Amino acid sequence: YHAAGVRRAVAAWDGCELVARGPEWASDTVSAIYTPEGVDARDVIAGAYGKYQTSLGSGLNKLAGKAFRIGHLGSLNPVMLCGALSAAEMALLDAGAKIQPGSGVAAAQEYYRNAGA
Repeated sequence: YHAAGVRRAVAAWDGCELVARGPEWASDTVSAIYTPEGVDARDVIAGAYGKYQTSLGSGLNKLAGKAFRIGHLGSLNPVMLCGALSAAEMALLDAGAKIQPGSGVAAAQEYYRNAGA
């Protein structure tokens, strides 16, 4: 449930995509997200933390600078995830991504509203 909302958000961000190339590889605990071409994921992570007080995970090994991670496990709810998605969107925009502000959050909100807990 939580992961599905995050996946909807990523699908709405132009140029971003999940590292997991198919549903059989998707994780219910964390989503790794490729940044758009020309956008350094390290800038997204640093901006989310420094400007929006939100911790995003870094891409590890070959994904360093190319992807960031959003966790969706533990004690959290859809509203918390929408906050994290909002911070990620703002940090993506600040880092130069050409995404529509609010697009990912709106996609996640729509999913969470209709899916129920």
